[in-house]
Amino acid sequence: MAKAAQQKTENLIDWEKTAITGPVLGFHAGCTVGNNFYIHGGVETMDSKTPSNRLYQLSCSERTWTELSFPGSPFLSHHAAVELNDRFIILIGGWNGKSRSSKVYVFDTEKQQWTEPIVTGFPEDGGLSSHTATVLSTGKILILGREGSLRMQRRHGSMYLLSGSVESGKFTYRELSQATASRSGHTANIIGNVLYIVGGRDSNLIEIHAGFKSLKSPAPVTNQITTILDNLPSASKTPGGRKNHVSVDSPEAILIHGGETFDGKSREPVGEMFIFATKPSHTFYKVGVSEVKRAGHVCGVVGDNIILHGGFGGKKQVYGDTFFLRFKK
Repeated sequence: MAKAAQQKTENLIDWEKTAITGPVLGFHAGCTVGNNFYIHGGVETMDSKTPSNRLYQLSCSERTWTELSFPGSPFLSHHAAVELNDRFIILIGGWNGKSRSSKVYVFDTEKQQWTEPIVTGFPEDGGLSSHTATVLSTGKILILGREGSLRMQRRHGSMYLLSGSVESGKFTYRELSQATASRSGHTANIIGNVLYIVGGRDSNLIEIHAGFKSLKSPAPVTNQITTILDNLPSASKTPGGRKNHVSVDSPEAILIHGGETFDGKSREPVGEMFIFATKPSHTFYKVGVSEVKRAGHVCGVVGDNIILHGGFGGKKQVYGDTFFLRFKK
């Protein structure tokens, strides 16, 4: 225990618990719109098969979570959320309590209303869960991860482009021919023109694909992730596979926190924190072990804050606490 405590004090970055108490949720989806962070859906207990349909807004300035209750909100967990036009929250796929879905739902943060666009192009017997969604510079959304029969838990390394618009009320999936390894519970980050897929399987922790560009650049606060690398030793070996973790990208590096590992040593979420640097060469740096041991949590960037919320920890406990990432002076 003393060794763990000593490790925490030496971490150059770590999660600092705030007094902001949010909803108790795991496997929910989150994204930033303007100066607010939103979370939707998820489950309140680890073994629950019934997802939530609740939407919450975190105001960093007021330091409060507020529930936004409007008709039409879908019941979902293990889904993905992205922001479009600094106004719309786009929910994609997920578990609806009966099956995995490929549907799309839209929440208009200005009009405060839900709509369900017409969706075409996805296999009729297929659905998505524990996947990722990333908005590209073209405005299209890159979908990566689990896809297959609604009745079977087959895993495929599928890659889709979702195109359309809120205004037209229509979205279309188109499968890309580029092959990816089978993954679920992974994260996806784009730095420059390169896509980095992290985790989601027991090997090949990082998968790299060129030719993708994000719609937005990393927030300025993430620059600090890169600046601390000079004070960190490189990892002696590549970290093992993990799933249901979170990641934050900076202009030249990706911070990875938590998740469940495949090494067989622990059946509970870990607090490990790594940085994967993309320049001048691909290198892992071990930040340390955080006391915040979580999986199925959400992470986002709002202004000068990098936020973590919820997820499950030891003994399958689900949390509703909120953390900000703090950099040691």
